[in-house]
Formats: sequence, structure tokens, C-alpha cells
Amino acid sequence: MLKHAFEHLLVIQPDDDNPLALSRALVLAAQHQSQLTVFKCCHQNVQQQYKKGRADSSVQSWLQQQQSQLALHISELALTHAAIAPLAASQINVMLSYQEATRPALEQLLSQRNISLVIKQQQEKRTAFTWRMAPLDHYLISDTDIPVWLVKAATANQEMTILACLDVDDNHQTSHLLNEAILDLAEQLIPPQTQQLHVIHCFSEDDYSMSLPYDPKTGFEPRVDQQSIHRQKLASYVDKHALVPAQIHLSEGLPDDEIPKAVHWCHSQLAIIGNHHGHELGSALFGDTAHYLTEHLPCDVLVVKPPRATALPN
Repeated sequence: MLKHAFEHLLVIQPDDDNPLALSRALVLAAQHQSQLTVFKCCHQNVQQQYKKGRADSSVQSWLQQQQSQLALHISELALTHAAIAPLAASQINVMLSYQEATRPALEQLLSQRNISLVIKQQQEKRTAFTWRMAPLDHYLISDTDIPVWLVKAATANQEMTILACLDVDDNHQTSHLLNEAILDLAEQLIPPQTQQLHVIHCFSEDDYSMSLPYDPKTGFEPRVDQQSIHRQKLASYVDKHALVPAQIHLSEGLPDDEIPKAVHWCHSQLAIIGNHHGHELGSALFGDTAHYLTEHLPCDVLVVKPPRATALPN
């Protein structure tokens, strides 16, 4: 499904050069011997300098200085992870963008390069009254077909324990592909059949009536055991991925409620979730489960999309 998810990583470096996302990307690149592109947008800073009357030569000099500082910053961080597996200089590409704002620059980059995974730090809401998530995060979750790893400070430099969040209620092929992609990514990050991997599926009781089915010949019939039905739906994934009972968790309730609980009692550093509703009107206006979880989970969140059909050059 996503056998090459770690082939070419794109890390988005924030304006303040916080190393959180870059550190996570360097660890992943070292573990998987990935190609790594470090992207930083300086468009706003450059525009401010031009407004102050700075000459082109002065602005270009400033950009070269920023490029050198970023490259040095990456080299210093890479040395701290060299014990995992040293990265060659040819594996790291530094891209400083200044001609366009962040989103259009990213759109162009993603259309031209075969990026397999985007990594960035979760952008916090500016105020408690902001009802929508940060626009760039919303774009990456909803408008791109590339997996997005949103990094949180709470899970920095910890041993990875993963909560893989499946949805087996929807029989559509897209949901099946997403479930397989989620498990495939989890198994690339940690060994299968270990206590570091947990799999959760949330379900809701279909019949909330207090009445029981009645047959004149046999009398009242027992309610259908919903948990057994959902275990049967999970069976194909359990068999294919050799999962053991201790790894499987069924939770009755909404994912918005049950997945945050599971993150806490599994002590997860990463939750892997699927999203294929990014272009629906309700998602655009009010968000959906993927948006809610990325904002409310304390751990890193990896959002997986339906696999794309075409490949671009590296």
C-alpha cells in the first residue's frame, strides 16, 4: 500500500527555526535512509525588507545568510542522530522559498517532486476563540493526497508506541485501502507483534431501542452482540498482519471521544488515522474527525490519505 512512505520526506521548517519537526524528520530519515528536503518560506520576511526600502543586493545577501544558517542548523542536528545511521550530504536538500507565500510555494513543490511524506510541527491556534484550525495544517490534511505527520512537543525524543486507528464499518474500497495503509505504515515504524503497536476500532450501537425482537414460535430473541460483529469485521486485518489479541481494542463510542482515551491508556507517542473526506462541504466548514484529532490528541498524529495513482520525479 504505502511501501515507500519514507522514501522522500519533506519537513516544513517554521519561521522561528524550532527544531521539533526537523529532529523527527532526521530520525526517520536515518532509520529509513530517506531522501530529505527541508523547506522554509521567507516570503513574508523578504516582503517586509522590500517595504523598508532595502536594495535587491541586501535582500539577496540576507537570503544567503539564512540559507547558510539553516544548513548549519541541519548539520548540527544530524550529528546528534548519527548513531542511528549517518545521513550523506546528498540525501539532504535545503530549499529556501521567498517568491511566493507558503501555501502556493508548497503546492508547486508537491506538484513537481515525488514527496512521500510531509512532516511539520502542529500549529497552535492563535486564540482560544479561533474555531478553525491553522490554514496550512487544514490544507495539508484535506487538500493533499500525501501522508502528513504533525509533530507535538509532548512526544519529542520518546520511544515510539503507536495507536493505529481503523474504520471497518465502511465497506467501501477506499476505507479498506486506508486501513491497510495505516497498518503498513505502523509496521514500517515498529516491529509487528510487539507491545508497541495497538490497533483500535470504534463502533456505535446500531439499535438504541429498549425492545427485543419477538418471534411467536421462539419468543424473545437476544440482541445481536455488536462487539462480536466488529471483531469479525477486523478478522481479515488481524490474520493478514498477524496481530495478537492484546493488540486489538474495540471501543463503543465516537472516535472523537474514544481515540484520545486510548492514546492515554496505551501511552502512545503516535496515532495513525485515515482521512478521505477532505473535500466534503461539512469538512471544509466545520472540520471532521481527522481535523479534530490532530488538534486534540497530545501525541504526534500521522494522517493517511487514499493512495495516489501517479508518481512524480524525485
